[in-house]
Amino acid sequence: MFARTALAAALLAVALAAVRNGFKNDDAAPITIAVYLESQCPDSARFVTEQLHPAWLHLRDILALDINFYGKAQDEPSPGGYAFTCQHGPEECKGNMMLTCAKKYIPSEDRYMAFVNCVMRERAGVWAGYMCAQEAGITYQGIATCSNSFEGQRLLHEVGEKQRRLSVLVSYVPLIFIDGLFSVDLLDAAEANLGKLVCETYRGPKPNSCSFYEFFVQL
Repeated sequence: MFARTALAAALLAVALAAVRNGFKNDDAAPITIAVYLESQCPDSARFVTEQLHPAWLHLRDILALDINFYGKAQDEPSPGGYAFTCQHGPEECKGNMMLTCAKKYIPSEDRYMAFVNCVMRERAGVWAGYMCAQEAGITYQGIATCSNSFEGQRLLHEVGEKQRRLSVLVSYVPLIFIDGLFSVDLLDAAEANLGKLVCETYRGPKPNSCSFYEFFVQL
């Protein structure tokens, strides 16, 4: 057991070094978190509510987010747009589309993250849309219109195309990239303590919230 734990720690250290070496020592570029999710996936909901949203609240000054809802879905052309099939059924497809439209129509990242966190917390897909828009302090009309139109289908199809160009096959959701890099060890570390991973990877001076975040998630 100890040897296995030590090996995992060593592999993670190598992965972190690879991420850090992408920048010069005096660079302070934000850490980019690209994540591929599904609106009805329990693991996706857990990651958003327990890791991604708290990390954003505490570390937004050193974070850049790229959130994508598609996962193990498929789509094909249909009259007037695209037809989607999703791992957790039609309601997931609708939820993916709503959250994709929200990414376009909510101009504030803070409010977008509040909306996403609420929807994933409620696990009710589009049925939580209006309530979560109120909670996030935004107008839902533009998101709803997009979600029920060709625009929403096109935007979700584009997320699928983006996902299909990844170097990693989407066999597990959430799929998480740290500064463009993916490994099983980075994925495990992100799901266990994303804030700590971000702070360890960040090249610039650590914000005070790094110390607070490590303490916060360990309580």
